[in-house]
Amino acid sequence: MNTSPRFKEFEGIFQAILFLVAGIVLVPLATVILFGTNFWDTFGFVGSVLILQPMAIIVGVGLGIPPVPVMIIMTAFGIAIIYGLFAICDTFAEQSAWLRKHLDSVQAIAKKSSLFQRYGILTLVPFIWIPGVGLYGCVLLAWIFKWRGIKGVGVIMTGWILSSLLVLGAAIGVMSTIH
Repeated sequence: MNTSPRFKEFEGIFQAILFLVAGIVLVPLATVILFGTNFWDTFGFVGSVLILQPMAIIVGVGLGIPPVPVMIIMTAFGIAIIYGLFAICDTFAEQSAWLRKHLDSVQAIAKKSSLFQRYGILTLVPFIWIPGVGLYGCVLLAWIFKWRGIKGVGVIMTGWILSSLLVLGAAIGVMSTIH
């Protein structure tokens, strides 16, 4: 088996693409088939999740996508982003001196943070809500601090699911008031 650095880089990129395609394309496609949701509405919702993260649920509910498919898509999206970004970071941090330098400086700053010192990995749960950080930033922080195991993924997914459920509840409440 070829274990050259180039081969490992392609393997990491392939793994990242596989996770991202599964969670961002295949699972939403399965919800279209299983729940009979509109294809364009479903993928419009997925596109909004890429940008708005949990707040995109408002778009999904507004498009008439039922709560169960919305949460299935949000869960698959969260898992795909977590594992996809971990694979991307693992692949490129080893290859890029520039990226390694910047990640090291972010790690040094974060280690000085009293919030991280006091609450550790649990700090990631509320970070899901911070604009500009959200799921993507939490995954990067977890990668930097080497919180990549089941515990790290579980904490990130807990924050993601909680935020998604809160927004879903609010969106359903607003939509029922409007109708």
